[in-house]
Amino acid sequence: MKKMMFVISVLFIISGLMLLNYNLFLNKTHEKLEEELLIKFFDDYNENKLEEIQEDKVEQVNDTNNYVAVIEVPTISLKTGIVMSNSSYSTMNKNVSIFPDSDMPTKENGNFILFAHRGSSRVSYFKDIYKLKADEEIYIYYNNSKYTYKVINKYNVSMYDHTPLNKMSDKTIITLITCKKNDNKYRTIIVGELVK
Repeated sequence: MKKMMFVISVLFIISGLMLLNYNLFLNKTHEKLEEELLIKFFDDYNENKLEEIQEDKVEQVNDTNNYVAVIEVPTISLKTGIVMSNSSYSTMNKNVSIFPDSDMPTKENGNFILFAHRGSSRVSYFKDIYKLKADEEIYIYYNNSKYTYKVINKYNVSMYDHTPLNKMSDKTIITLITCKKNDNKYRTIIVGELVK
């Protein structure tokens, strides 16, 4: 009986180590892919070879895993790619995604809406956006240009409240959306105004 318990214990330990190694492998694979895609994006960006995706609205399907844009928020050490919401690679489990009815940064008085996970997983890109304060900067690299937004508002809403999807008639804005810390029935919303 003791021998059987010992064998079962050893099997549990081996299974646990295998699972841990598999998770480490997945994390490393994801990090490597993200790094390669960022390098490719900025190589194209720096060489002015980016294709124009869409001027005003997100409508075209992009089934590649290439980044359409990059978001950078220095105060929370965030720099990652953004994919089209209708791309097969754009689930929140993989990337920062563009809301389907979002305006692109080139649209005057538009609302560029991004959403991503918060939490503690490897894809929790918006885990720290709740820390952003007024006037902190958000950079978007898109279509061979760098767009600088300053945070003008931060609030929480019910997950059923669609107000953050609205435009401001006199401002070009970015809206970042994620779950509220410790309460997934609410969303944390960060709004930034385009300053240059």
